[in-house]
Amino acid sequence: MKNLVVNLGMNSIIKENKYDEIKLQEIRYGLEALYLNISKLTVYFIINAFLGIFKEGLLFLLFYVPLRSFSYGFHAKSSLVCWLLSGVSFVILPYIATIINLNIYFKFGIILFSLIIYYLYSPADTSARPIINKKRRLILKILTLVIAIIYSLIIILNNNSIINIIAFALLYQSILITPIFYKLFKMRYNNYLYYGLN
Repeated sequence: MKNLVVNLGMNSIIKENKYDEIKLQEIRYGLEALYLNISKLTVYFIINAFLGIFKEGLLFLLFYVPLRSFSYGFHAKSSLVCWLLSGVSFVILPYIATIINLNIYFKFGIILFSLIIYYLYSPADTSARPIINKKRRLILKILTLVIAIIYSLIIILNNNSIINIIAFALLYQSILITPIFYKLFKMRYNNYLYYGLN
């Protein structure tokens, strides 16, 4: 199904534009990623609707995406691992957020751990998409830290039902950018260093 949808999109793009082979590969990669993300989210939000956590799943997505957009992080090599990790983020964590209540010590622990990790390791690139521009890496780190600090202040200053979701989004994404997580799945870390940057 994926190949059918992506090929239809590619055929339409090729007819309307004159791109070189490298650009076409980039477009195909983008279409495949878009298809995969839409299909995963559709499945997960159907599951969330059955579990009665549709709103929580949507809130997790809304808080998670800004962090992910700037801090980057682990991308699974296989579709199965991708589905499993996405299931943790968009179903399991929102569900857990509805059944537990984080005390102040856990909140501060999550905030402290996450801020340290974001400072040390963001942005975390992949071998397929290394972030080789030093200025861009700095900007991404600053934006990640700004978002993480805003989330941390929301967690500290509020005590409502979405605090757990924000805390889990903050924590989960920080885990996905650690070198240990990359090593666990036998993937190369700090890919920009292979381009002679430091």
